[in-house]
Amino acid sequence: MKKVLLATSALVAFAGAASAELSLNGYARFGAQYSKTAAGVTTSTIDQRFNVDINGSAASDNGLSFGAKVRIRSDEAGDNGVNAAMNDPRFSISASGMELAVGNIYGAIDSMAGLYAGTVGLTGLGFSNVASNFGSQTYASSGAGVNGAELMYSVGDLSLHVSTVKNKDTEYAVSYKMGDITVAVGGSDTKTATNVEWIASVGTKVGGIGLNIVAAQTVAGKNSMTAAASFAAGAATTVNVYAASDEGQTDKNAFGLGVVHNLGGGASIRGGVANTHGTNRADLGVQFNF
Repeated sequence: MKKVLLATSALVAFAGAASAELSLNGYARFGAQYSKTAAGVTTSTIDQRFNVDINGSAASDNGLSFGAKVRIRSDEAGDNGVNAAMNDPRFSISASGMELAVGNIYGAIDSMAGLYAGTVGLTGLGFSNVASNFGSQTYASSGAGVNGAELMYSVGDLSLHVSTVKNKDTEYAVSYKMGDITVAVGGSDTKTATNVEWIASVGTKVGGIGLNIVAAQTVAGKNSMTAAASFAAGAATTVNVYAASDEGQTDKNAFGLGVVHNLGGGASIRGGVANTHGTNRADLGVQFNF
């Protein structure tokens, strides 16, 4: 009986290992960044980041797919060295184009098509191109997330996304692709004054140039808008530019320009300059994916 039990246990363990997968992916970057505020305060730092996603997945006999994800991230922390942490997990179950997830969710608005168009530089240089101004549910790369639930469904060129956090907000986003044009709209029932109430984006490609416009409004009625463009400058170089306006800022205007030069093998040189609502920023460095 002991032999049978041992053999059965070994078989179960082997079968479990064979039917599940564990994968790692991520990126690392290092470089330098500089900023100067409207008051004349300057900061120069060495930027470094190591980011790894650990993904676990399994598939049942009836076609259901299960997934879990955590992220380990180490970031530059100025004179204090680096901050290193693992975030809270995200769990999912999916089938036939539909996915239900709980935990550290992505958020419907933050996942919306076109939202991050115009991101420049090695570090994002303040991300003033993001019209939502991060006033929505967002995946936390370190520490605790929003601990909510979300439902995503895609069929053909149509994608739907609804996310909710207990006793807080419910968000939704819809996107549709028509040839080279992608249109997306989103909204939230949030009562937080600085959070996004509605948002819309339109993206297309004309003559090899990617164009995107995003407009949003907060609960307090503050409007923001971003216009972004992306184009190739040679076989291995991409240029990204944006101009933005945000009524929630003292200095409403922001703009930026970034260049990415592909070195091959997942490595690239990245740099950019930006003025983010009165603060001048610049960065330059190397990023490689794995």
